[in-house]
Amino acid sequence: MPAQTMLNDARLRRSRLDRLARRIVQIGFLLLFLYPLAIVIYQRVTFRAAPSFASWLLFWDPLLLVGHLARREWSTLVIGGPLLLLALTLVLGRFFCGWVCPLGAVLDLVQPLTFWRRNRKRKPQVIRLDAAGKPIPAARPIYDRLFPARENSRLRYYILIGVLAAGFLSLQALGLLDPLVIFHRATTALANNALALRQPPLRVFLSVISLIFLAIVLLELWQPRFWCRNLCPLGALISVFSRFSLLNRRVSNACTLCGDCQRACAMNAIPRNEPHNTDYTACTFCLECESACPNRGISFGFGTLAGKQWQRSRPTAADAGRAGPRFGGSYVAKSGGRLTRRELLSGVTAGVAAMALVPAIQLDQRRGVLRPPGALPEAEFVRTCILCQECVRVCPTGGLKPIVLDGGLAKVGTPQLVPLAGACTRNPSCPHLCAQVCPVGAIKPIPPEAVRIGRAVVDHALCLAWDQQVKCLVCVEACLVEAAQMYNGRIIVDPTRCTGCGRCENACPVAGSAIHVQPFTG
Repeated sequence: MPAQTMLNDARLRRSRLDRLARRIVQIGFLLLFLYPLAIVIYQRVTFRAAPSFASWLLFWDPLLLVGHLARREWSTLVIGGPLLLLALTLVLGRFFCGWVCPLGAVLDLVQPLTFWRRNRKRKPQVIRLDAAGKPIPAARPIYDRLFPARENSRLRYYILIGVLAAGFLSLQALGLLDPLVIFHRATTALANNALALRQPPLRVFLSVISLIFLAIVLLELWQPRFWCRNLCPLGALISVFSRFSLLNRRVSNACTLCGDCQRACAMNAIPRNEPHNTDYTACTFCLECESACPNRGISFGFGTLAGKQWQRSRPTAADAGRAGPRFGGSYVAKSGGRLTRRELLSGVTAGVAAMALVPAIQLDQRRGVLRPPGALPEAEFVRTCILCQECVRVCPTGGLKPIVLDGGLAKVGTPQLVPLAGACTRNPSCPHLCAQVCPVGAIKPIPPEAVRIGRAVVDHALCLAWDQQVKCLVCVEACLVEAAQMYNGRIIVDPTRCTGCGRCENACPVAGSAIHVQPFTG
């Protein structure tokens, strides 16, 4: 067997092992990030005590770090994880998107389902010429301007500027479009609805905030990694640092300009008709190009920044079949351009528009809602909550639920206490878990005696002790602070003692409950 054939077989086996290793790493990180959620599911299915863990995902989020710095929230600031991620990006490039990100792993698992994209032929491009024989540029629709064919849109950078600018006023914009928060929110909503007994099926999962996750998956079925290439703000932030990565993609003299690597790259990191170049702001080092190369001419390795910027004269189309010593060496050139004045003005406009949009959304404030114990004042809570639903996940009674559309547009996705689903215990079995897991400090730890969620009010028309004069003491027995009392055979509530925990409302035998906890109005 010729030596070159043996070498190609060895490279093929190595590329397959590399792809398998990447898939194992992706699934491993995906299971690691889902582990805290699995503990909660275990608790609610078996009714056994188990330790609750905060999310291991959100504390690595650089976008949340920037949001904290913008709002000068130092008490809950976690610096080590995001800075370590950005430091590793300088060495390994955009590896997080291709190897670690759970949303990226879900998209990669969805890709094999797109059987209709396989062997799809491209339509021939019709070029019209003018009288002088020069090509006439075709009219480009708005969609093609935002998302150019075979290129990555810069819209993701405008979205990044927009959410960072909005972060100065409210962290909701960060939480709404942050991919790590989107993944965490969608999985939490799906798990909670799967175990819910008193909620309509998938009511929360099909809300506006979780529809973003569904939209990302649908975009993946349309085009590979569409979200990562064109819209993801976290990917745009990582791209700023990945252009300086030390890990390089190398193309040897075995390249014949066949274009297989360019077609296999889901991130469009290999410029069209220039397979020797690499756009490191898009490359996630998924190793698909290495496996797709029929001549095993692609490899990956570390090099200096000066070496990355070095570019030799590439072969022309006429020389494609004569690649040899004349075109020796490895091509590790980096494609990229300077920021134009138009792009700078567009970024500034996106930031100003985002800052103006936040107050407009918060104008829609309808009725008050019951917040978790220790929540910040309502206006501050709405600006601080990132909609991650960590508190919803760890609530032992399942009483915390995300708001859908019954509290105003600004409150969509924020947590509220629904006593009919589960009351707030605040006993040794729940050492204020919602405050412990909140990654942005929207819920502060407070002692049990300081809990003031709302005030219980008895509906005399429904209460058995009032309307039917039945000796019903269920709510009195359920109250732990003796706020619900029997007076002359009827139920009354002492407002000075009531904490609004909702135990009385949850225990009431009347359908829909004859006692309701109402939020404070002032």
